[in-house]
Amino acid sequence: MLDDWIYDHPAWMVGSLAVAIAVLLAWIGVFCVYRMAPTDFRRAHNDVVGYTLQIVGVVYAVLLAFIAIVTWETFSKADGVADNEEVHLANLYADTSALRGGAIEKFRNQLRNYVQIVIEDEWPAQRAGRSGRHLYKKGWDVLENADELLVSHKPADLGESNAHRSALEELNALLGARRNRVEAAEGHVPELVWWIIIMGGALTVAYTFMFGTPNLWMHLLATGGLAASLALVIVLIVELDYPFRGEISVSDEPFHQIRFRMTDHKAQ
Repeated sequence: MLDDWIYDHPAWMVGSLAVAIAVLLAWIGVFCVYRMAPTDFRRAHNDVVGYTLQIVGVVYAVLLAFIAIVTWETFSKADGVADNEEVHLANLYADTSALRGGAIEKFRNQLRNYVQIVIEDEWPAQRAGRSGRHLYKKGWDVLENADELLVSHKPADLGESNAHRSALEELNALLGARRNRVEAAEGHVPELVWWIIIMGGALTVAYTFMFGTPNLWMHLLATGGLAASLALVIVLIVELDYPFRGEISVSDEPFHQIRFRMTDHKAQ
């Protein structure tokens, strides 16, 4: 339910709420420590607390930066996978324009149906966070039928033979690109990693509670700023975790473009 709420709302709203909650919890922690331990007592241990915070902070910062970079690379790779699928689909449609026969016309119709399924069925489901074999079954069935039609075609001459061979290669590449997209849509950061991210962030912020700062407002400002900065990075990781889900996700615009070209070519 939390995942659904996060990805069903704008990123700015999710980020603002996450920062507000993180800062509020950090301030509550500061007030609690101020009531339990006098400032003079904590000030006497500032050197030890500061040294320990440096170690904890550096370790957590490196870990958080590594996860953020990997998540961004995964998102970029998913975007490239979707573009790659569209490229092979466009090449396949272009290659079969040099072939003639009833099987080829049916094959091209299957490609149009496939694009329609991706745009109307699969992409909205991916954006809503739905997954499973049933989601992609219709698209796989269409491509299997298309494969049978293309394999059954008998080239009439050498030119058609070359185009047919190229089309078969593009079809195999399309199947591989689709498989990669399906895997990318269902991949995300493991739960153990999320546990480490949350606990590491909480521990890092909690260390700042133990500083003996004479001015309470300065302590609140420093702790709140740290909590807000960590929350923003975590929100970034959350938004990029599912490349095809939510507001910040891989666009289906390339498939709209190929559908337009297919429809325009059919009309001509």
